[in-house]
Parts: sequence; C-alpha cells; structure tokens
Amino acid sequence: MKNTLTLFTLLLISSATTCSSQGDPKAFSQEYESCCGTQPVEFSYEKKRIYVPNVFTPNKDGVNDYFFPTVNDVVTDVWGFAVYSIEGDTMLYQKPYFNSRMPVQEYGWDGLRPDGTRYKGAFRYKMRVDDMLANKHIVEGRACAIVCGSGSEVFQTKSGCFYPIQAGKEGTLDRSIANGEKDCF
Repeated sequence: MKNTLTLFTLLLISSATTCSSQGDPKAFSQEYESCCGTQPVEFSYEKKRIYVPNVFTPNKDGVNDYFFPTVNDVVTDVWGFAVYSIEGDTMLYQKPYFNSRMPVQEYGWDGLRPDGTRYKGAFRYKMRVDDMLANKHIVEGRACAIVCGSGSEVFQTKSGCFYPIQAGKEGTLDRSIANGEKDCF
C-alpha cells in the first residue's frame, strides 16, 4: 500500500510539473471565438465580385477602421447594407443604397453601437448587390470587430483573418497585401 501511495504521489507531482512547464496558453476572448476563417470573404455571381473582410480594427488609426464591402465594376449598387450583433441587435442600417464611388466614411461601419459605445467581437452582415443587368443577389455572413489592446494580440498570428485594406481592385481578396496593423497588436 505504501509503495502504491508513493507511486501515485510521484505521478501526481510529475504530471503537475509537466503541465506547468508547457507555459501559459494565450487566453482567447470569448467575443473573438468565431473570428477568422469561419466565413467566406469572397462572393462571386456570374461576373460580380464582392470582397467582404472578416475582421476590422476600428481604432481610428486610419487603417482598417471601417467595415465595408469592396465590389468590382460589374456591381452597380449595394442596397440595405446592415450590420447586426450576434444577438440580433441592429448596429448599422445604412442608407438604402450606396456604390463604390462613395467615400467609405459615408457607408462603412465604424464599429460603434447606436448608443455610441464600442462594439467588440463577432457580428453578422447582410446586403443586396445589383449588377448592370439588374440581377440581384443577397450577400450575408459573419465578421469580427477587434478592439485593439489587451486580448487583440492573438490576431497578430491568427490565420484566416482578412482585413479591409486587403481588398483587391476587382472585388477580390489580395493576399499579397499585408494587414497594415502596426499599432493594434
């Protein structure tokens, strides 16, 4: 019995030492759990191309501050661009229509709730896109608002994150463009 108790104690100490020697894993904020890589960022319908980033960092540093779709020149208009919290609260319901020639500050979401507080984490979006032939398609998905600071450092190396700045000229993702985030992470 004494040998069994000694063996058990040694195993318990050994396990504790092994677990603690692995280092502390980075905590991943619950708000960011489903961010990056879970939703498509490129949508194609015939010749229409729409790129919608899956993350943005509304910290007013001039980089990735607005969430918005980028479209190619076949898309003439975007109607009813809306952003909802995961719970279903409306964060943004944009003007009934916009096009890519309008300044992003007029139609993109700046990460603020209607009451002016900062939104953090996953959200949903939905819009209708029209082309020159009046064909209409609904584009919807999920993305994340990253609040820079504590907890955001996990996005420095997280794969599958695509930012507004990575929009290609043809309404596609350009993976060769760096995310531009120097101050956030």
